[in-house]
Amino acid sequence: MNTYKAVVVDDEVNNILLLKHFIEKYCINIEVIGEALTTIEAIKLINEADPDILFLDIRLNGKEVFEVLDQIKISKGQVIFVTSHDEYALKAIKYNAIDYILKPIIVEDLIISINKAIKKIQQQKYFDFSKGPRANIVQKEISDNKNYIAVASLDKIELLKVSDIMYVSSDSKYATFHLINGKLHVSNRNLIFYENILDASLFFRIHKSFIINISYTSRIIKKDGSYCELINGVLLPIAKRKQDLFNRFLKIKE
Repeated sequence: MNTYKAVVVDDEVNNILLLKHFIEKYCINIEVIGEALTTIEAIKLINEADPDILFLDIRLNGKEVFEVLDQIKISKGQVIFVTSHDEYALKAIKYNAIDYILKPIIVEDLIISINKAIKKIQQQKYFDFSKGPRANIVQKEISDNKNYIAVASLDKIELLKVSDIMYVSSDSKYATFHLINGKLHVSNRNLIFYENILDASLFFRIHKSFIINISYTSRIIKKDGSYCELINGVLLPIAKRKQDLFNRFLKIKE
């Protein structure tokens, strides 16, 4: 029997204990390897533990848990929201949550959600090209030529020419590559992953949702906020906390 690692994130200890009790009693193939009470704890735990399933409350000490999903490095983890707040269901879908359970927890709902998550994990493993002959080809091409980047989706790996990447965006845990020819490529990795591997002399993360290729930036607009205008006319916002770093980046490029 396969065992799947899980973490539980909730700002109330009693809720964590109850959910762990249900999992241990009714879902013996799920091992809870950690729990967190705050967003900071959750980000650290998830990035270190790399769980298969995340059980997340929507609100943690007055903050939305979505900022956790924007800052975690995993790509395989399946998200199950366990919450008293039903008004976030649409936003949860945007973040590719596998399910949305309302408190008080009904055991049957929990079991169904976990089975959905396991099925999705198994599907990902089936289509996983990180092993086998194709992976060897990809790795060789990357090591031989640093001008390309491997972008993996659920069912394939694309080799993209780095110089063709105009910018990378994300409105969930998946990154989308926008190429100079107008084509889009959706990856099963998040923006943080690519921020760490893209050439830092060309690419800069101006916002939690955008990484730009400075080669395709035509001008910086400082009106009603700060924006990068790309050569195709697309305007991308520059986060306030990124402005000083971006200004220094631009001076180095001059």
